[in-house]
Amino acid sequence: MSAYILFEPENLSPFGPLTLLRSVAELRYGIYSNIERASRVLTDKPLQMWVRPILAKTHKDNYPNFSINENADEHCIFLNAATPAWMYAPALALLENEQRKSVRIDGQIVAAKPGIALNFSTSFHEILEKLDSIHCDEEPCNPHPKWIWDYLEFIAPALEFDYEFWKFEKDILTKLPSDLSTLHDRNIYIHNTAQIGKFVHLDASNGPIIIDEDCKISPFSSITGPVYLGKRSTLKPSTAIRQTIVGQVCNLGGEIKGSIIHPYSNKSHSGFLGDSILGSWINLGAGTSTSNMKNNYQKIKVSWDGQNYESGRQFLGSILGDHLKTAIGVRLNTGTIIGAFCNVFQADFPPRAIPSFSWGNGTYEIDKAIQTAQLMMKRRNLDLSGAEIEVIHSLAKDNAPFIHFDA
Repeated sequence: MSAYILFEPENLSPFGPLTLLRSVAELRYGIYSNIERASRVLTDKPLQMWVRPILAKTHKDNYPNFSINENADEHCIFLNAATPAWMYAPALALLENEQRKSVRIDGQIVAAKPGIALNFSTSFHEILEKLDSIHCDEEPCNPHPKWIWDYLEFIAPALEFDYEFWKFEKDILTKLPSDLSTLHDRNIYIHNTAQIGKFVHLDASNGPIIIDEDCKISPFSSITGPVYLGKRSTLKPSTAIRQTIVGQVCNLGGEIKGSIIHPYSNKSHSGFLGDSILGSWINLGAGTSTSNMKNNYQKIKVSWDGQNYESGRQFLGSILGDHLKTAIGVRLNTGTIIGAFCNVFQADFPPRAIPSFSWGNGTYEIDKAIQTAQLMMKRRNLDLSGAEIEVIHSLAKDNAPFIHFDA
């Protein structure tokens, strides 16, 4: 049956460590993950997913209404899951009367019509790469994310795009509280179950502020758009947050700027978080801070998977994998990348590249890492599934199948 197939790129290393335990379609940089965004945009055909085989079982559990890694017929259209879903429309328009063609943005395949039936395999990217290409140069097509930190530039456009769907799904206050201090209040959207404390200031002059259901904003907090606060998230007293995406059930405090925080992560205390991306189930200890700019104002270099890269950014904090914990007073240098299931407590600046399952300068025992994850998740009435535990054990043994589709 004809369908849209969201596929992961062959090399997921540029999107690590956030894509070690999730598919690239599950990354958040707006109100929705890209799979949630695509399901709202692509309504004329069924939506399927082709993900790394190592993640297939957890995806079948988490997305029972989606077909995962099933064969494609000759009418299927492939769409890059790393591509923001608002770029799909112009790419699909270019393919409308074409066969055996692909559409590229910045050299990346974003849409393809192979024109033949394809059985799911780990080498399907080779078939897509051989198709003749059409280049999309329209404004909605540029730029295309090539690295995980590129999504920091999509916070504002993602919120603008996602809000058009969100507003029809939510009960929003038609009139803001009279005692709420605001600037550009026509760009402020608050769910009617959110609780806003006294002396809170909302400034939407530079972008929308969207506060989802059951959020709690404590007194003396300041929010400067573009900002999205996910369901049941909390800002502690005197929190200052700007240009940031926050997933559901996050507890936040201190100063936060230009960052993306996935669901169920906590930064509850003082300290600065800037130009950073956090996975889920992270807890940053009191006073943990990130540096987001070098003292010499040079572009920031990063290290990941044993390679050094130029980020091209003057401002870049930390990229932090799922289930990370930091002790009090930890200081993270510019461009720090830390894998999943790490416990960081060094008194001085820790290394700028820390592999998964690190315990200080040693190794985090897998059983203890899983035990800690389960204890944290039980605080939110959740637990690891058998499939998730199996994936964690696989990651501890060999991360190659998590980084490359064909490993």
